[in-house]
Amino acid sequence: MIINSATLRGIFINFNTVFNEAFAASQSQFERIATKVPSTTGSETYAWLGDLPGMREWIGDREIQNLKASDYTVKNKSFEMTVGLPRADIEDDKLGLFGPQVQSLAQVAAEHPDELVFTLLKNGFTEKCYDGVGGL
Repeated sequence: MIINSATLRGIFINFNTVFNEAFAASQSQFERIATKVPSTTGSETYAWLGDLPGMREWIGDREIQNLKASDYTVKNKSFEMTVGLPRADIEDDKLGLFGPQVQSLAQVAAEHPDELVFTLLKNGFTEKCYDGVGGL
């Protein structure tokens, strides 16, 4: 096979199709325990009011409970996995050998959020939280 821009574009389109189909067929689990929040900036700040106190029997004057405001910032990270093809395999038209590997790349990419979320969950019992206190 002659290597030129048209050949490389065709390879890219083919592998991109294989990757996207395999990625779409992969089943992530992280959304069962985490909420996906879109981000359009380099970091996101999440703010909330502190826990509400419990109810009490109303005897006498009202007792005003002050709520504490809290927040934390999550910086976005970029992830990638770049692979190359041996030139000889392109020249010898052995591209069919790489389909399963492209599917595996898609599976790894689809499972990456699971690894991140479940690692954070496991570490939540020992690592310090946003408020500097350790454990759940």
